[in-house]
Amino acid sequence: MSKRSKKLPKKRQNSDYWIYGHHAVVGALMNENRVKYEVYFTSEAEKKLKNEIKLENINVITIKKTRDEIDLLLKGVSNHQGICLRVEKIQTPQLLDFIKNLNEKRSIIFLLDQLDDPQNVGAIFRSALAFNIDGIILTNNNSVTENSFLAKTASSAIDKVPFTKIQNISSCIKILKDNGYWIYGLDMKARSSITEIKFPKKIVFVLGSESKGMRKITDSLCDESLKIKMSDNLESLNVSNTAAIMMFYVSNINLKS
Repeated sequence: MSKRSKKLPKKRQNSDYWIYGHHAVVGALMNENRVKYEVYFTSEAEKKLKNEIKLENINVITIKKTRDEIDLLLKGVSNHQGICLRVEKIQTPQLLDFIKNLNEKRSIIFLLDQLDDPQNVGAIFRSALAFNIDGIILTNNNSVTENSFLAKTASSAIDKVPFTKIQNISSCIKILKDNGYWIYGLDMKARSSITEIKFPKKIVFVLGSESKGMRKITDSLCDESLKIKMSDNLESLNVSNTAAIMMFYVSNINLKS
């Protein structure tokens, strides 16, 4: 076992968890805004990690473990690829600070209203990274919190895509509108299709929960509701699939406009 002595930050109560998997761990290690404690890895995983980053430049303890020891540490998780990192949850900015850090003239945000499945949310973060989405807003209530499974599914995107969390969706949407954003709700029952709209340069797309879709109160706050046209063979798409299609479409439309 090898270990380097480091003076680490003081841990916040109930805010630390394990990130596992090579890409997720690399993303967290490279995130300067992420508090990190110790990284455990097998000899094989250590070699792969050191080919990508210089661990000596990062304030983190490094400890060699066997795959079985990491299995035990992660309580049976088997897809860790021989590496895991104990971290603090990311401290998200206030909404106004989040907006100020985005491009003032052109930006695309996705607002996830009460999504509680970490696999879906992680997949949405991954798609957001793939299609250069500027940011994600999550609601605090009835929503998934940052955790190991979300981070693994996101495959580093949670450390690369800016995001924040909000308490009240009504006040959030008002602030977004006051800052020049046009709000679109994605709803399979909407009259207008995404292909019929000429989108402005500052856009927010709202996605509702996996089980109930967009809430009535949320729908009433949107400037317009839109749907993705598809065949009659399927009633609806999974929320992460809807997000991926929308992200691909709008990022390409915006690049051309």
